[in-house]
Amino acid sequence: MKKINPYIILITVSIIVVLFYQCKWSLLYPRLRASMTITIVILVILCWVFSLMFNSFVKHEKGTKWSLEYNYWYTLIVFVIALGTLMDGIYSHGFPLFGTIKYGDNYGIPTLHTFIAILDSYITYVLALMVTFNKSKRKITAFAFTIAAICLVLPLSRMLIVLTFSNYLWSYLYLNLDKYKNIKFIQKLSLCILIICGMYIFGLLGNYRTNIQESNNKSYTDSTMIYQIGVPSTNFINSRIPAPFFWDYIYGTSALANLQNIINERGRSENTSLSEFAITQFLPDVFGKNINSSEYENIKLRTYQYQVSPVLNVSTFLFKPYYLLGWFGIIAMIIFVLIFPVLYLLILNTLESNYIIIGISILNTIYAFMFFDNMFTISVLSLQLLLPVIQGKVNGNR
Repeated sequence: MKKINPYIILITVSIIVVLFYQCKWSLLYPRLRASMTITIVILVILCWVFSLMFNSFVKHEKGTKWSLEYNYWYTLIVFVIALGTLMDGIYSHGFPLFGTIKYGDNYGIPTLHTFIAILDSYITYVLALMVTFNKSKRKITAFAFTIAAICLVLPLSRMLIVLTFSNYLWSYLYLNLDKYKNIKFIQKLSLCILIICGMYIFGLLGNYRTNIQESNNKSYTDSTMIYQIGVPSTNFINSRIPAPFFWDYIYGTSALANLQNIINERGRSENTSLSEFAITQFLPDVFGKNINSSEYENIKLRTYQYQVSPVLNVSTFLFKPYYLLGWFGIIAMIIFVLIFPVLYLLILNTLESNYIIIGISILNTIYAFMFFDNMFTISVLSLQLLLPVIQGKVNGNR
């Protein structure tokens, strides 16, 4: 577990993004300035230091096995999720999976839908671990998992599906670390090939989706649309890299481009109070929007102009802090990102090992995507951090 923690993941993602950014494969991207490079270097160094601290605090027994068993509480929770999903469908007159409505277009009962999504993602993830590692009650566990997974897919939120799978992946690795210590070269090579194939398929799916949206009859191998969106440089065009991989490049690096662009073009910060900054940057949006919805809308509308393209709207966890408070906002956000995992771990250490694994896995997912958005404000993921603590305390008191 000590080899994989939130800090190491953020370091890895940061380095990979910066290296690919330097390939200069898009004409839209501004050059990284010295101030940005120095900021990322400092972030990496501080993450490494805090990683050592985090590792020294982890209360995790070597060779920990999965021990959580299915019980009637999971049946009740899955029933609540299915009922809530059905209510969302009735309220919205259909489900995004069937094309009757798009996810985000007022789908679901306000607020209630968010909490159903949080619960569904978490339970699907935990039940998937039970299906993988438990030897008892496999049929009822598999049935409950299937129902929960169907409810997860019906809204067709690709982000929520990816985040749920990511949570499962980290836990699976933690519970099987001993098996992968002596992994052979051919297995490593096979994994690399699998990842490359997955990236290529991601590009093909991007072509297919945009071609459908534009109602044209072009083949799924035609990357004209992403070329129009991302404007590839001659470096990429002449590189002989298959065109669908441009999707992966744009998705992976446009957030950093937006951050550099706002630093280049915005000379001053907003007159934002520290309380407004904390509400919009540290709190899950389901609470922050209820406290100050107008500020959320203002930030969204006013930062739009600093994107390198209207379509490329992802941004790092530092984009909005810079808009609100300039470099002070970036410093405040980095401090928060550095301190939070250690404080959360101190709470997890009061729980049984399985709940520590679950909690750290969710935290890993948050930090894996922090370079693309402020995941602490994404309620469907960040609020899941509370669930292993609640579940662990309840089970510990029985």
